Amino acid sequence: MQQDMQNSNKPGDAVTEAFKPPSRYEFIDSKELAARWGLPESWVREQVRSRSIDPIPHVRFEKYVRFRWGSPELEDWTERRIVSSSNRAVGRALGKEST
Repeated sequence: MQQDMQNSNKPGDAVTEAFKPPSRYEFIDSKELAARWGLPESWVREQVRSRSIDPIPHVRFEKYVRFRWGSPELEDWTERRIVSSSNRAVGRALGKEST
């Protein structure tokens, strides 16, 4: 019976999977983010610059910029760009005033 109990919690079992710690976010560069979003890398880089009104959330390691794929900050940033029928300024971030 003890042998059965030890073997029932192998990796991949439902019980083990339910108690997995939260996964860490994947750090990706601008080239990878652009590829995943289907956008030019130059556009992604422009959205990170300090002169951008609402820059893409990122982590800067001196000259290296990385994005936390799957992070709430990145998800919120993309959610603000969903264009709905009530958003008259097509292509503008939701909640931003048009200029």
